[in-house]
Amino acid sequence: MANTKIYWLHTLSPTHVGSGRGVGYIDLPIHRDKVTNWPVIPGSAFKGVWADSFRATEANRKSNTELGLAFGRSSDDGSNSGALMPTDARLVCLPVRSFQGTFAWCTSPLALQMLHRDLTLAGVTQLPSPPKTLTGDAIHRTASTALEDEGRIFLEDLDFTGKACPTATAWAEKLAHWVFPQEEQSSWRARFIERFAVVPDTIFDFLTETGTEVTTRVRIDDDSKTVARGQLWNEESLPAETILFGLVTCDRIFSRDAGAFTPEGLISHFASDPLILQIGGKATIGRGRIRCTFTPVGD
Repeated sequence: MANTKIYWLHTLSPTHVGSGRGVGYIDLPIHRDKVTNWPVIPGSAFKGVWADSFRATEANRKSNTELGLAFGRSSDDGSNSGALMPTDARLVCLPVRSFQGTFAWCTSPLALQMLHRDLTLAGVTQLPSPPKTLTGDAIHRTASTALEDEGRIFLEDLDFTGKACPTATAWAEKLAHWVFPQEEQSSWRARFIERFAVVPDTIFDFLTETGTEVTTRVRIDDDSKTVARGQLWNEESLPAETILFGLVTCDRIFSRDAGAFTPEGLISHFASDPLILQIGGKATIGRGRIRCTFTPVGD
């Protein structure tokens, strides 16, 4: 795909991108994929904060042609929907507490298979094959791991046998290079590789449902200094250290006012440098801080 880049989201604090009121014990659940039920960040949510990081207010989009072409604008003399088109950010690695190494970045064969498919369709080549699911209580680990204790890996209250896997190591090295691309992040690349684990699909499904962060919150009545009536609720968030990915394309500019601006120029300008974004709700209590990096398809 021409003029396409991969974007990676690495949550630095718990992140709540909600889907409205829940019907279970979680009053404010996070957004989830309809089919897999895995957490997902909608492309519309990402595009909004992405535009905000470039100060693409409605007034600035009207006065700055490049901002208007990239992120869209609404006006009486001509509207456009924006040339930059991000997909939803899908889950790649979920952080899970570990007896050794503090936590593991967990993924599954199906998650890597879906990642492999999307990256291949985008034009990425020389990707490792997704690892096969192991039977019994075995999971894939990298050649050098910080998770193992006498051959066993303990994730939450689950007990596994770690099996060194060259394919898992290859994926860990690829992902570490993409998620932590800057030279000063070399130590984080090493930490990612030694904490990477590929668990069975059913275990990953279980962890995505039970391994998110659920916080009970209240609002205090100013007069009584107790919980206000009806103001106690449970709120779900993606835990810090979650890693997601999506694609950004710019195949054409939807405006007759493009002039000298090109799709190549727009995606190069707005999808190159790493960004620190605030996404989702609860910004005033430090939620939703995300590091975003972009990877050219050829890398």
